[in-house]
Amino acid sequence: MQEAVLKIQQLGIPPEGFEDGEFPDEDTIQIWDEWVEAVDAIERPVTWEEAEILIKCSPTEHMSGVEWTFLHCIESVFKPEAMEDYRNLIEKCNSDLLKDMLVQRLQNYIDSTE
Repeated sequence: MQEAVLKIQQLGIPPEGFEDGEFPDEDTIQIWDEWVEAVDAIERPVTWEEAEILIKCSPTEHMSGVEWTFLHCIESVFKPEAMEDYRNLIEKCNSDLLKDMLVQRLQNYIDSTE
């Protein structure tokens, strides 16, 4: 298990307010910094166990592009022969934002292979 994934698990879902225009308090900034640092440290591909942790800690709003790095970490576990398992993983996502992105990208993959 990667230390960076365990750090994400410890920090949990990042606090909202990243793009609301108001300056957050120092505690929120610290959590965001630690969260972004952990996401950047995740090595891909992740294991299935790591993906199951990450899917439950997904950002619920845009975070200046970090949500894409996070999404790519989750996607790195995808294997076409395990499509149904991957769909079930997506359904566990705590974030409508990331769930919608993952579903759309999976559909794009399916459409491109037909």
